[in-house]
Amino acid sequence: MASKRVLLSLVTLLLVAAFVVPSLPLASAQEGRQYGEAPMLAEKVAAGELPPVEERLPENPRVVEPIDSVGVYGGIWNRAWRGVNDFHCFGRLVYDPVLRWPRNPEDPIQPGLAERWEWNEDSTELTLYFRKGLKWSDGVPFTVDDVIFWWEAIETDPNVTAAIHTEWQSLEELIKIDDSTIKLRFSQPNGLAETVGLAFHGNQWPLGFERFGFYAPKHYLEQFHPAFSDTGTYELFEEKAFDYNVERPVMTAWKITQYDPGATLMIAERNPYYWAVDIEGNQLPYIDYIYFHLVEDVAGVNAMGIAGQLDMQARAISLADYPVYIENSEANGYHMLLWPQAMASNATLFINQSYPDPKYRELFQNFDFRRALSLAIDRNAINEIAFLGQGVPRTETVVPASPYYQPELEALNAEYDPATAEALLDGLGLTKGPDGFRTFPDGSELLIVIETSGTGAGELDSYELITEWWNAIGVKTELVQETREVFWNRAGANEVMVATWTTDRGLYPMVDPIYQFPFDERSWMAPAFGMWYKSGGTQGEEPTDEFKAAMALYDEYKVTTDPARQLEIGKELVKMATEKLWAIGTVGLVPTPVVVKNNFMNVATEHTADWIIMTPGTQDPAHYYFADAGQ
Repeated sequence: MASKRVLLSLVTLLLVAAFVVPSLPLASAQEGRQYGEAPMLAEKVAAGELPPVEERLPENPRVVEPIDSVGVYGGIWNRAWRGVNDFHCFGRLVYDPVLRWPRNPEDPIQPGLAERWEWNEDSTELTLYFRKGLKWSDGVPFTVDDVIFWWEAIETDPNVTAAIHTEWQSLEELIKIDDSTIKLRFSQPNGLAETVGLAFHGNQWPLGFERFGFYAPKHYLEQFHPAFSDTGTYELFEEKAFDYNVERPVMTAWKITQYDPGATLMIAERNPYYWAVDIEGNQLPYIDYIYFHLVEDVAGVNAMGIAGQLDMQARAISLADYPVYIENSEANGYHMLLWPQAMASNATLFINQSYPDPKYRELFQNFDFRRALSLAIDRNAINEIAFLGQGVPRTETVVPASPYYQPELEALNAEYDPATAEALLDGLGLTKGPDGFRTFPDGSELLIVIETSGTGAGELDSYELITEWWNAIGVKTELVQETREVFWNRAGANEVMVATWTTDRGLYPMVDPIYQFPFDERSWMAPAFGMWYKSGGTQGEEPTDEFKAAMALYDEYKVTTDPARQLEIGKELVKMATEKLWAIGTVGLVPTPVVVKNNFMNVATEHTADWIIMTPGTQDPAHYYFADAGQ
């Protein structure tokens, strides 16, 4: 039935609303304000199917500043997606959290669903003031009861969420002040609440995948949860909380209204109760529908893009295909953008300082050894061969757009100097044998194994080149390629000598500082030390004093709510990680290509892409529009 309703509404759209019909301005709940709405919604109001727009919007809607211009209503946004596990193909378009990352990374956190917030004097209580009059996509009021339900039914129920997220572990009490105001009381100052908890994790999507969230539709989901309903079960709750469930209400700009497993088309439709407007008071989003066309793989995405069948997409657009895109752009009516990614390094090596073998562990903990390996890498060659000359040779662990960036660290120990590398190795007593390969001082074999699951553009080429260069300075090196599942399990279990990955999180590294110091088992510069830190010393192995100093700094960061002091701490951690080569970067800032149809508007030409800010989420995709939608 849902599919038939969507098709019927599409027929109506094509017949009567393929062009913009300016809606009559309607009186706002705020004196002096007038709001506009999409023609397809105005028709429903006229038919008695929806209340007037001023009754659907909150008292103080979020006002979205245009990137380029105020838009017009209408149109279908065509995208390619690779199936249910490609959930961020939709999820990044509906970034609607409690608080928001800013468009400019150097700006402070912005209002979202909450229009303002305040801390008490000792930063142990955070009061959130949600916009009054918010409504779910089915018209039911959004209240702080939806936050309390998330806490009780999802975040603190071990049958649903394995463990409370780090940023909420000190949360002791949620106090409802009224329907739009809630106070969070912590056992200690909480420096992660605003950034990690509310700007990053505080989004409804992907609730069913990565357990993000800070709110959930109580009126809908409580009937399926066994703690709230006699007929509920956890299996049923998971099914109904699933992000592709077309019945689940949302607070996002679009709602999935047509989805069938295995179907070649998924459709998302505008949310008539969306709570944001443009600067002229027109309710967003501008675009009526998003069509997600199922393709098999990345090649399928790029085939559609090159053929001019995608209106705007960055996800899975291949840099290797960029020349082909350019060749076909004029004929197929699109242009290309290159957004630098917030990847400090697109091919990074993690020398495991907690590796179980004591001889290797001692060697890997020696800075001169790590520096020698870094100096043996020709980053300019990697950039030209693996990344079409589009990247930046570097070792810095964040990107220039980050508030934590320090330009003097950009290329520290990144020069190609194999002679100095060999001298450093000689100084460590790693002498060469007749075969040209070095041994430990006791004469035993020295063999470095690099393990990778890298299949991204340029990654494998990078590691193959590095293997050759390390062999050339006498450090016998082998490269082993594995499936992601095998590699991930081995690396997290402290079984890998040299692990590899892309160093993303380059804008706001303190949200998940796994590349800055041993934060948990994903910190492959020393996963056993990371487990020690994560578990409070009950698991893993006790770190070196050097790593303990970094951990102490982050402990201070977590209980600091002063942004200026947090910035100081973050910069110190970034400096330590870069100077000490805890992660050896190679080439970073490799851009992600973006295909944009020539009539698709308000897409930022300058943007540092990162998944933590849900690129392109901070651009407000709800205000993208088609220039010719009204013609």
